[in-house]
Amino acid sequence: MISSATFHVITTELVVGSFAMAGICFLVLAIQSFGLFESEKASLISDNAGHFALGFGLLATPFAIFSGISSSPTSDLSSPLLVNKMFLSMIATGLALAVLFTRYKMGNKLWNSKSNSRIQSAAGLAASGFMLMTASAGGKFSRGESVLDFLNLPYDTIFLMPTWASGIILLAGVGSAIIAVMNLSKSSTIEH
Repeated sequence: MISSATFHVITTELVVGSFAMAGICFLVLAIQSFGLFESEKASLISDNAGHFALGFGLLATPFAIFSGISSSPTSDLSSPLLVNKMFLSMIATGLALAVLFTRYKMGNKLWNSKSNSRIQSAAGLAASGFMLMTASAGGKFSRGESVLDFLNLPYDTIFLMPTWASGIILLAGVGSAIIAVMNLSKSSTIEH
């Protein structure tokens, strides 16, 4: 049987590789949305490969998280680096889910509008970027160095909001979810 540390390395590489591939594909789609490069074949491949890689990375993420927790040398879950990793990975997961859901609901017509394609490719790039920052924080935690050391990111500082700001964001999120569900139910009753 393989150790949790080895399994963590495997799953982390799956997540990082998938999100990096998705990031490249969404970068190509972003460049195309600004008209700097036109290719129907590249657009089709980037669309399919980017969304598939994003989905695969999302499926591998829980395995990386749980194997990382179980292979942590101190099992000290109060480390600022680990808290920042959690924040970054949750942001990346939320963005990735939104990108995949939008692509699923809108289909190929998503790319017919320049504004929609720019928003979709920007959200895909952001999801990839946040997940790669998560991996960089993991390198800082386990090895004391990361690929993004030249940016001097404050991994040891936890940015927490005051309770009132957290409450406003929570209410806004719940309100957005209710509106989205109501719009989905309206659109499904119209289609039938």
